[in-house]
Amino acid sequence: MATTPSTLPSVDSTRLSALVQTAAQQGLLAAWSDYLQDVRASLAQGAPAPIITLAQVQALAEADPALADRVNGAVQGAVQGAVQGGAGPVATVRAAAAAVPATPPATRSLLAPSDFLEGNGQSVDRLSGLAFQNWGRTVSSMPGVTCFPKTRAGVQAIVQWAAANGRSVRCAGYRHTWTSLYAEDGEVLVSLLPLSVATQLPASEPPIDPTNELQGIAITGYVEDQGVRKALCRIGAATTNEQFRQWCLSAQGGQWDWTLPLNVIMVEITFGGSNAPVCHGAGWGNQTLSDLVAEIEFVNARGELQTVSDPALLRSAAGAFGLLGVVTALTLKLDPMSYAVLAPRRERLALSVPPPEGFAVPPQVDMSGITPQDLAAARADFVSRCETDYYAEWFWFTFQPDCWINTWKNGGRREDAVDYPSPLETRAQELQEYLAGLLIDTPLFQALPQDMQAKLLGDSAMAFLPTEGATTPLIDGLHFRRGIQNMRVLDMEFEIPIPERADQPGQPDWNLCQRAWWDAIAVIYGVFASQGIAPMRLTLEMRIMGGSGITLAPQRGNDLGTCSIELLTTLNTDPGEWAQLMQQITDAWAHYTDAQGRPLNIRPHWAKQWQGLSLRGQPIEDHLRTVAYAGQWPVFGQDLAAIASAGGYTVADMRQRFSNPLIDRVFAPAFQAPAP
Repeated sequence: MATTPSTLPSVDSTRLSALVQTAAQQGLLAAWSDYLQDVRASLAQGAPAPIITLAQVQALAEADPALADRVNGAVQGAVQGAVQGGAGPVATVRAAAAAVPATPPATRSLLAPSDFLEGNGQSVDRLSGLAFQNWGRTVSSMPGVTCFPKTRAGVQAIVQWAAANGRSVRCAGYRHTWTSLYAEDGEVLVSLLPLSVATQLPASEPPIDPTNELQGIAITGYVEDQGVRKALCRIGAATTNEQFRQWCLSAQGGQWDWTLPLNVIMVEITFGGSNAPVCHGAGWGNQTLSDLVAEIEFVNARGELQTVSDPALLRSAAGAFGLLGVVTALTLKLDPMSYAVLAPRRERLALSVPPPEGFAVPPQVDMSGITPQDLAAARADFVSRCETDYYAEWFWFTFQPDCWINTWKNGGRREDAVDYPSPLETRAQELQEYLAGLLIDTPLFQALPQDMQAKLLGDSAMAFLPTEGATTPLIDGLHFRRGIQNMRVLDMEFEIPIPERADQPGQPDWNLCQRAWWDAIAVIYGVFASQGIAPMRLTLEMRIMGGSGITLAPQRGNDLGTCSIELLTTLNTDPGEWAQLMQQITDAWAHYTDAQGRPLNIRPHWAKQWQGLSLRGQPIEDHLRTVAYAGQWPVFGQDLAAIASAGGYTVADMRQRFSNPLIDRVFAPAFQAPAP
């Protein structure tokens, strides 16, 4: 194993000259392929991969005769000045960060300090005139006031003021929701994170603030669940996944004793943010994060603290989209620590998630040398991974010949466990993501043909993603990739029920997952062949998971499991072309039926992009309201009414204080449900 240096290397001048020559003779993609071979060689030796700077990428693009006119002089300003003369990657990041426009000016709120007091008597930090934008840049607004409370009393003061002044209150953490679930113009936004943490890139990972009551982690008890002793863990709503990950492995915290059994990949997300829209991880035996909730604490429409722990009400309260109020803490069930045996690998596209029998594979997909026996073996392997691996996930980057497979068991030994990724690899991943985000934003990158953009990003991803196995604590296996926050993306995701087999009732028909995967690939290749555009420039990702007991979970009722499938692209993608692709793929998935010919109840992830789509001939808002959740709205409404009654207010009060226009439209049947 090579000695790892304390800093990350960049491409030296000698190697850059050779790459420039390759670009001049064979083109940018050939030079990029050579660079990625260097990356793979370094990783194979256990050394950190050399990071290429923006100026070096520009030099390669300008050397390509076919591209020189399009990209010459494209990178200008502070970033170009920083990277010229051989500035290293860290200097590049710092200079680029300095060049990012400052947050729009805001002023201290003109509200009286006595209106917003924390529990210690100090004023709640707040700003007026602060423009809001979500991480994915799909939602913008101008809240009347943005508040940054640190105590439950501070949250209560905000809600009480809002009630007295006829304002609604919505919350935000890292702002990863792509749909319009945030505060509207003139209303109140509660930010669970400081502005610098929530909005600035590259992302920072601050430790838990001991003065912040909305952060913190504590074991409060134990419970037997299906024969397993689990810990009840109270987690502040403003606590981040990274803070919890560190707590699990800290001698002062979880001491390697406890873990979440599932989670999203990103560490830059708050527990309040992942709970509200019913986020999830992967694995046929796993449900959603909201299914782990044993108690939820929130400030209600009266500005008072309230808790819900009754399982009959948690089915709705644990995934309530902010309608209960401002959530201040969640109590989750933790599993005993276990150890993931990671086994990532690359495989040819047709042998990773093999096409269903008889599927018309796009002609652009290389099927050479693949026999029917190979496909049969690949299908058996796919089914085995779905049914027996603890975690099951597949990635295909646009136009790549291979997939990256990330499925693994969870039966490793503690004595074999290592820190994963290592601290140095973590820094490398964070830097890779940030530099990619910077590159995508440049005129240089945007001048490239769309398919070349996709291929450059896909080649890079496949080069940097690991293929070496490791045993690691489960919490690290769940968060196997770091720095995702540093590269903003667009993202559409649907949850598709896995139906039963026609020939084996009660058994899952995994053919559905294969068809959803290949239908998406066929659309992507078809759009490029017919229009010359590549609206999906990042990845198609598929995770296998279970169902859910949460009332409004899109996985609810999926007794044989869920195919969670999504496509991601860059922010520079043309909005109209992206919308067209999302609709075409949605239409393909909407044709699926069960063994009796009934349409499968496919539903979008609430937090991802779905606004503006149509589903089976209806505007999607109408479909969600009248079809997808038709049987769930009365349950949700009655549960809200019971919770409101226990707190001395009504569902109407709840709606007035914590709803917004999108929720008003889609959730209307729940608000009209008769009280229990």
